[in-house]
Amino acid sequence: MKKQHLGAWLVYHPTRKTSAFGNILVYHDSLSGNQDPYVWNEHFLHTTCHMAQMSPQIGDIILWVSGALDGEQSGFPDFTALFCDLVFIVKEKLYWEDSNHIRMTDSIVDSEYAYNEHYKLCAHDHPYKRRRRFTLKADDKLSFQPQHSDSKLPDIVPHLSREGYRIDVLRQHLVANRGSRPMQIRKSTAEFVIAQLKNECSLLLKGENLQRMRNGRR
Repeated sequence: MKKQHLGAWLVYHPTRKTSAFGNILVYHDSLSGNQDPYVWNEHFLHTTCHMAQMSPQIGDIILWVSGALDGEQSGFPDFTALFCDLVFIVKEKLYWEDSNHIRMTDSIVDSEYAYNEHYKLCAHDHPYKRRRRFTLKADDKLSFQPQHSDSKLPDIVPHLSREGYRIDVLRQHLVANRGSRPMQIRKSTAEFVIAQLKNECSLLLKGENLQRMRNGRR
């Protein structure tokens, strides 16, 4: 039986790295390799991470989380908190012509930076044998990185618990035999979480903000 599509996902990934831009701290993937999700772009990008375990559609909500802040132990798989570093609302799902090769001039590619730090490395680091590769592009108006006034990421476990997703349920569905796996949640729950984040977080960093910060440093 085909699994029901609920319209939203929790995706657990390693503790984020951080970069400071003046008094603003940005949480992101390691700068030394393939960055996925890629946040230094007007439209956040997602091409590889956990994609084989997902069936994302346009309009889906992806809440990216980790179990610890930078420099702390993750606690995985016995996490007690899920710190949300990215709200990613899918606006486009664009298939590659060649699953293992893409040119910088391809219409999918947003910029030279995105090509060198995301697209090119996705194909190189994670070659496909049969599956068609696609890139998800986030809605630039609705997607953001939430932060409290002290630059800390918000813990969304309390909000998920209010919607019936207790910590034991989260551990059961986010933990795989090896590492983590994406967990489907109700879209209404993800929308509730987003509403709470907008109320409690003083900083919502959009893709255009992060792109301008990063490119200005070069």
